[in-house]
Amino acid sequence: MARAWEAAAAGARTGRQVVLRTSIVLDRGTPALDRLVGLTRAGLGGRVGSGRQWFSWIHVADWLRVVHWSLGVDGGAVPGLPAAPPPQGVLVATAPGPVRNAELMRTLRACLHRPAAPPTPTWLVRAGSVLLRTDPALGLTGRRAVSGTLRDAGFTFRYPRLDEALRDLLARP
Repeated sequence: MARAWEAAAAGARTGRQVVLRTSIVLDRGTPALDRLVGLTRAGLGGRVGSGRQWFSWIHVADWLRVVHWSLGVDGGAVPGLPAAPPPQGVLVATAPGPVRNAELMRTLRACLHRPAAPPTPTWLVRAGSVLLRTDPALGLTGRRAVSGTLRDAGFTFRYPRLDEALRDLLARP
């Protein structure tokens, strides 16, 4: 789907074009984080399915900085934003450290001070997705994404590690 969208954007008349491929943006009050936090607080914070599926993510503060840099806003003037010219083409907006689902859930439990939890079997994820009105593939599949463009440009993440990002987001009032 992303490739079809990117191909459609390729015909746009512009001097420079950036197409963001965004991983899951972690922010308080969003469905992705709220659902994970709610399930973990309810004692269902174990790995999902095999737990080996990748979880690529980015803290909202870093995502906004990627967007600013992509638009050519504040480049070089803000610490951590590259002085290099903004990118062109496809840009993967993701933190440098994707994690496996088992690590995601372990880290989330630690940040919420919750004990170990039993794994959620695949059949239960599928059944629960009907009740939660969501796609079970969201928990059972994943993608390992990293951004060579951000790395090569010298982009500095405020939250490069999942534990740091979750602690920040879950500590806010």
